[in-house]
Amino acid sequence: MVVATLRAMSTLPDHVLRFWRALDERFGSVEAVWWGAVVTDARFPMIWDANYARVDVAAPDLRVADIEDRLLPALRDADAPVMHVVMFHPDEATSLVSELSSRGDRLGWDLVMDLDGEPPPPTEVAVVPLEARDDLWDTVADSLVLFGAEPGEALEQFRALERDVLAPAGKRWFGVVDRNGTVQSLGALVVLGDVGYVDNIATFPPFRGRGLASAVTATIAREARRAGANHVFLLADPEASAIVSMYERLGFGSAGRLASARGPIPGARSGSGG
Repeated sequence: MVVATLRAMSTLPDHVLRFWRALDERFGSVEAVWWGAVVTDARFPMIWDANYARVDVAAPDLRVADIEDRLLPALRDADAPVMHVVMFHPDEATSLVSELSSRGDRLGWDLVMDLDGEPPPPTEVAVVPLEARDDLWDTVADSLVLFGAEPGEALEQFRALERDVLAPAGKRWFGVVDRNGTVQSLGALVVLGDVGYVDNIATFPPFRGRGLASAVTATIAREARRAGANHVFLLADPEASAIVSMYERLGFGSAGRLASARGPIPGARSGSGG
């Protein structure tokens, strides 16, 4: 089943990897290796995406031991509890994916969706910048819980990551706000070079079913174009058909998939992050 799934994958556009590498440079340490890079940041040990292996070359002979040889010492130095591996060419790494899966690591897939052409024009739903709000980081933290961030240490590290690393890198937040000042739906944009990334699209449960996420996504895509992004992409859960369909209606199309795997490292404390 894993191999059959991988054979259906397509090659990711070059701009996705260019953006990813540029974003990783904002973290504490990026160690280049022959199969990609080891990325760590001791400020955020509970955050998987800040402490992981990026396998960004086609490497059909790569094995878990090759990754662990470089990744595990770096994770231990950062006090990170989870071994996280992101694969940009999963169709060229079937043995690695099978090895990770057979030992019990949790496999996941992200559908990469690229904007084809211009996003839809504005609708009656008003979407506004959120950066000036005093409660921005509290609101962002609340939205991250919707993506599985657990309240406590991991969530505080998420908050610090957004505020201290990603905001200075140019991450901007937009949302739908009601007359009482309550943020109903929000999302973010990061533009690095000529690539824009639409991130963290979320609608709080009481306000779902009103087209708010669609309006936020379209607004962010327009802002990306205005900021000079020739390419605009996002990641979606391939199993969330309704969400994928929403993005397709906005002009985003499938551009391939990323594979990831994560599991505890020996002797590490438990934790969750993304």
